[in-house]
Amino acid sequence: MSSAVMITEVPAMKFRRPLLASLKQHPTYMKLIFYFVSANVLVLGISFALLYWQSSKTLLEEIGDHSESLLVNSAQNTARLMEWALEFSFSSSDDSALKVYALSDQYSDFETFEVWSRLMDIKNANPSIDSVYLINDYTNTVVDSRLGLNDAETFYDQDIIKRLQDPVTANHSVLIPRTLSLPLTGSTPKEVMTIIRFYERGSSISAFVMNVDTDNLMTLLQDNSKDGDRSVAVLNDREETVFSSTSLNQEQTAELRSHVIKGESGWKLFHPRDQGEQLMVYAGISIKGIQDWTFIETIPKSVILDKITVLRNTSLILFIALFAASWTVIVLISKRVYSPIQELITRVMRQHQAEKPGLGYSTYELDYLSNVFIAQHNQINELTEQWRLNKFLGRERFLRDFLGETYHSAEEIGSQFLEWGIDLPVDQLSVAIFRIDHFSEFSETYPEKDRRLLRFAMSNIIQESLQSSKHKLQTVDMGDDHVAVVLSAPLSEEYARKLQGSQQLIEQYLSVGTTVAWGRTLPGLTDMHEIYMETYELTQERFRFGHRSLIVKEWLPDAPGELYHLPANKERQIAQALPKGNADTVLEVIRSAVVKLREMPYFECKMSLITLFMDIRRLMQEHSAQPLPSSWGLTSIEKQIIQQETMDKVVPWMEALVTKTLEDIVAARGLSKNVTLIEQADRFIEEQLTDPNLSAKMLADHLGLSVNYFRSLYKAETNQSITDKISEKRLSFICQELIASDSPIEPIVQNFGFSSLNTFYSSFKKVYAMTPAQYRKKYRGGNSIEK
Repeated sequence: MSSAVMITEVPAMKFRRPLLASLKQHPTYMKLIFYFVSANVLVLGISFALLYWQSSKTLLEEIGDHSESLLVNSAQNTARLMEWALEFSFSSSDDSALKVYALSDQYSDFETFEVWSRLMDIKNANPSIDSVYLINDYTNTVVDSRLGLNDAETFYDQDIIKRLQDPVTANHSVLIPRTLSLPLTGSTPKEVMTIIRFYERGSSISAFVMNVDTDNLMTLLQDNSKDGDRSVAVLNDREETVFSSTSLNQEQTAELRSHVIKGESGWKLFHPRDQGEQLMVYAGISIKGIQDWTFIETIPKSVILDKITVLRNTSLILFIALFAASWTVIVLISKRVYSPIQELITRVMRQHQAEKPGLGYSTYELDYLSNVFIAQHNQINELTEQWRLNKFLGRERFLRDFLGETYHSAEEIGSQFLEWGIDLPVDQLSVAIFRIDHFSEFSETYPEKDRRLLRFAMSNIIQESLQSSKHKLQTVDMGDDHVAVVLSAPLSEEYARKLQGSQQLIEQYLSVGTTVAWGRTLPGLTDMHEIYMETYELTQERFRFGHRSLIVKEWLPDAPGELYHLPANKERQIAQALPKGNADTVLEVIRSAVVKLREMPYFECKMSLITLFMDIRRLMQEHSAQPLPSSWGLTSIEKQIIQQETMDKVVPWMEALVTKTLEDIVAARGLSKNVTLIEQADRFIEEQLTDPNLSAKMLADHLGLSVNYFRSLYKAETNQSITDKISEKRLSFICQELIASDSPIEPIVQNFGFSSLNTFYSSFKKVYAMTPAQYRKKYRGGNSIEK
């Protein structure tokens, strides 16, 4: 029905209800206005709701981010103060005068005064330090910066004495939050952080103790905000409260801890029990890697959002005025927009009715257009579906299924050849595979769509470069990283060169390297899947031949199928080189092994390489005080070998891993700062071994150390006392002399510093469970002389 007919149907109503009649004639216009108005209402409503909600959220985010920044800054500054106190306490405790005093069993009043003066200097070095103690377990006394010399039993800070005596609490001797009752001031308590430095951990409780004033330390944190409703708390990683501006019980502390993320900073809305909603800001700071502190600040949400309510109510009035203005503008714009739309609709309706007369379509304009577009869309879908079912794609799908073992009988395969027009003989076929090198890197960069286009381009290049040959072929996109080629060509060097030429063209035009493998000729069509799988496995031989190789199964030399194991003499070379940190010797052994591995097939080569890694890991672990890194794990090693794809890539990576690990092992050996001192002591023992006066005191005097300190140091570093070391060295030399000569035992003993034969015989029998004469007879044989 045309628009002219529509106008002639309503003349009677034109004078009675002209507006209503006009609206009925233009339903699209009315719907246009309705949709615009509805959309306007919806957009404005959503915008207002979002703004109403986002206003408070944005304000909270701004305040939260700003508060987080302030708290992190204050926490870092506070951590620096604490770290300074730690470093200062450790450096102060290393004072030789303090160490000697703390480990001495007697002292003079002048020495006590000197120590007390030193403690006062340490205490006065920073106002954050509340007090400093020096505890001597040998004399059961405490020198305090406040009161001077005290008996340990009557010392006012019995809490620290008990902590040092308890093995459990003694293990946590750094950054201990405590409440300390001050002497001479009644019961006035003070919150302190205690730092303890043991001089003989595990042997005595002689220690250097520093108490840091917590309130003084947290000055920067408390000055972060002057808001009276704000509260600040600091918790350590042992669930202890380091500092709190308000009193917190265990339940409140646990509640705070459960709402923060350890080691991180951030903020969130937090609703504690029996309180209103609050903004919680937190920051995690590590103190020298010894403890992790969590700084927490809470502010009531009501304090933040009181004034934002007025702004939101004002926004509501503005939105109502904006809606009224928008509705007026929409009505005016709709009139101008509708005219060209109506003309377009009329033209489409006339054209479609002329093309397909007699079809009943709705007279409503938009419904009519919708029907027309649906009909056209259906036609497009039919054409698309026909395009998808074209012969090329069908042939490609069949060949992929053919190689993938979907077809099992020669008759079925032959009929499919005829259906898809595949011009291949039914026997004497082989498979060549072009496999993309470095495919894992390529797949990380390009999506599947681009990878599919790459394989399509590879197929075209292969087809065009080989089609001039008299032999038939079909290329197949097998997905992932390779394209297969079904060939009717017999094995020949000429055709192998053609495959190599296709390989070079792919690299030239697509900038992609490939490894080409050509498998054996199959006896029948039903064996195609088996030959395809064999050829794909053949591409793995690029591991030893390298990328861009051409691998022909028939031309591969016979290779040993046994796994390679590191010979015993090579293991000895590595074992001798590791303690010296001689990486060149280890790498030379690895390179000689790799030469032999290159002669093996892929599977044996890979497994032998893994075995070689495990042997080297075992030898390195024997010379390392710590476990080797995870990169030496079996799974990690195998993953890296597969990822590198070729031996040429694996060898540099393996050499770099061995070199780096060996450097770490050597570096770990020299970490102790007392190694040089121990070496000097051992050299002096060997030089003075024949001196009967050789003792711990003689060694300590030679090194300029107190005898007690040197005894403790030597024991801690070597797990052996100095006396045992001297005796062990003397006995070792005496044993050598007993075996090497027939001299009487008594002169030998006297030559090596034993002043008493009884002492020597007792020590010798304790170590070797036999007399010197028995030892000489057992290890030398023959007659011996004993006096």
